[in-house]
Amino acid sequence: MRKTAYIFTILLALASLPAFAQQNFASISFGATLPQGDFASTGDLASNGYAKTGGAIKFDAGYFPVSYFGIGGSFSFGSSYALRDSLVNDMIRYIEENASSIIDIPDDAEILYGSGFWNYINLFIGPHFSIRASQRLYFDFRGLAGISFIKPPDQELRINFDGTSIYSHTSYNSVSFGFMAGGGIRYKLNSNLALKLAADFFQSKFKNTYSFDLFQGVAEDVPPLDAEFLIRTVEITAGLAYSF
Repeated sequence: MRKTAYIFTILLALASLPAFAQQNFASISFGATLPQGDFASTGDLASNGYAKTGGAIKFDAGYFPVSYFGIGGSFSFGSSYALRDSLVNDMIRYIEENASSIIDIPDDAEILYGSGFWNYINLFIGPHFSIRASQRLYFDFRGLAGISFIKPPDQELRINFDGTSIYSHTSYNSVSFGFMAGGGIRYKLNSNLALKLAADFFQSKFKNTYSFDLFQGVAEDVPPLDAEFLIRTVEITAGLAYSF
């Protein structure tokens, strides 16, 4: 009787393994990046990013040497628009308030402004925890850290009025430490392919300098402005994962 119970227990355990076994995976996802905090705020050139909603592309992977717990990796790209009107208005106000003598920029001044996007590339690695809730459904949780390559908008501002020409520019790339934490689900469509949905919080630090040059008909100086703030986003993505 004991032998029969022992054999039955072994068979039951073996039958249960597929329900709990973990699978390695690699995935590609697309979605939206939602700026948060100072990165999305306006009103202060020194501490705000003037960023609005953009897009994200992610290449993720998970390797599980044991069930549930493994190593995750992510190579991702994010891009956000710059809030043009708010940024131009704050740059003009800074020039008027910080020039060595009075500069009054009229409302009908010719303003030429060009700006690109906030772009960042992340290369992260860290722990990845995954629960297989059923034959098809996985719940994923991860905390990754690594290097962020950040490129701000190539901002160029030209203001012309009454024989006066003002030029401002900034284009400083930076490399800094960053981290990402989040979770999601994978729903298997067949033995290898799964639908992947995820939400991640990303943070890194950025430093920048606004430089101002005054040309024709102007003798005043406008000091450069150093900016520093945290880049924070929530990234919501959907894609496909391949299990192996």
